[in-house]
Amino acid sequence: MLFIDNIRVKGPYTDYSGELVITILKDLFLAVAMPFIDDIRVKGPYTDYSRKLKLPRVRRFIFEHLQNLDKALKQIKRAKAFIKLKSQFYYNSISIISFVYSFRGKSLIIAKVSKILN
Repeated sequence: MLFIDNIRVKGPYTDYSGELVITILKDLFLAVAMPFIDDIRVKGPYTDYSRKLKLPRVRRFIFEHLQNLDKALKQIKRAKAFIKLKSQFYYNSISIISFVYSFRGKSLIIAKVSKILN
C-alpha cells in the first residue's frame, strides 16, 4: 500500500479539500487511488501472485503497485499540483481516525474507541 501525503496546488489555493483531490484523480478514483482530505492511498494488487517475478529481481505485485503510483503522480503533475518533501511512501499500514488500514483490510483501534465510549 502506498500513501502520498499532503497534496498541494500551485497558485492561490493553499489547502486542498477532498473534492479537489478527487477531481484531480477522477480517472483513478477508487480503482487505483483513494483520497482522504489531502492524503492519497494508492492501491496495489490484492494478491502477491505467489511472489512471481515480472522483471529480474522485481516481483509482479510490486511492479503493478509502482505502475499505480506512477499513474497517480502523473495526474497530480498534470493538475500542476505537487507533493511535499515530507511525503512518505510504502507504509505497511496507516491509522485514520479510529481505524488501521493495511493489506489485511480495515480494523478498529479498540483503545481509541474505548476512550470515546468511556
